[in-house]
Amino acid sequence: MNKAIIISGAAVAVIAASAVGYTYYMTHPSVECTTDSFSFKVPRGFKFNDNESIQDINGQMYKYGFGGDIAICELNSNQTLRAYAKALGVDDAERKRIDGTPLECYNIKYKTKNANPNVYLTGTDTYFFVMETDSSFINGFLGDMAMKNIVKTVKYTSDYRLADLPDEYDNEYFHISTGGKYSFSDFEYKDEGLLAGQAIRLRESDEKDKGIYPVLSIGVNGSGNAENNAEKYDERYESKINDPERFHSVVRDKQELFGYEAEHVHFEHYDDYKGTPFTQVYDMKSFIKDGHTYYVNMNYIKDRDEADVQEMLDCITIK
Repeated sequence: MNKAIIISGAAVAVIAASAVGYTYYMTHPSVECTTDSFSFKVPRGFKFNDNESIQDINGQMYKYGFGGDIAICELNSNQTLRAYAKALGVDDAERKRIDGTPLECYNIKYKTKNANPNVYLTGTDTYFFVMETDSSFINGFLGDMAMKNIVKTVKYTSDYRLADLPDEYDNEYFHISTGGKYSFSDFEYKDEGLLAGQAIRLRESDEKDKGIYPVLSIGVNGSGNAENNAEKYDERYESKINDPERFHSVVRDKQELFGYEAEHVHFEHYDDYKGTPFTQVYDMKSFIKDGHTYYVNMNYIKDRDEADVQEMLDCITIK
């Protein structure tokens, strides 16, 4: 009897030791890894998964335990890390600040119909390092333990900082001087005749929706036909005025812009995003100069962003 008890106890001890060793193997970061802007370590038990879909967004996928996986990627945002964490997931997500990490860090947990995402978000004012697993995995707790340790190893390795972003943009058509409050970036516009285009946004916002609005885009097209330009704005006006269920306060007129007479269309759209009602404003202007069409499109939240939009306009000088 005593011998059986001793053997049974030894077996339990071996199993317990194996479990501890396996947990350490799966959660203690020791293998050096990198993304474009970060270095970090993953546990030796992680296996790199050659997942093309996540590689397309400069990400990496790792397998762990019994069928679990962790996706890692980096992203750029003009929101602060706190604002981005606040906007991530569903409204009632569990969000908390993680202490003891080299970089500011947040953990966001929430539930969807098909999964229970568990996200760790860390990084700088310029780039974010994001890890995600599904806590509903049979050993999702291992993923959480591993990510909690991984974020303690994350280091920003790029020399690109938000504070170093240029505040002056210049081409032969216009000049932008944003100062420290706003930033500009190239934008893709479905127009084969586009000669130059820039989008201006807040450089960094601590409000979750101000990373998107307000935005002002300015572009120059090689075609400078005033009659065709006016017709395009007439068509835009007609499409909005004939859809009163979606658009209201529709205006079609001419206004002065940078000292030039500009075609103008204005319309508004009421929205109720996640229970927060707001009115989104679209203000579109265009004028002809030296055989080219200049257009300025402004998209912002009514009764909140008007001052920012005017400051953005003041950043621009037409040559």
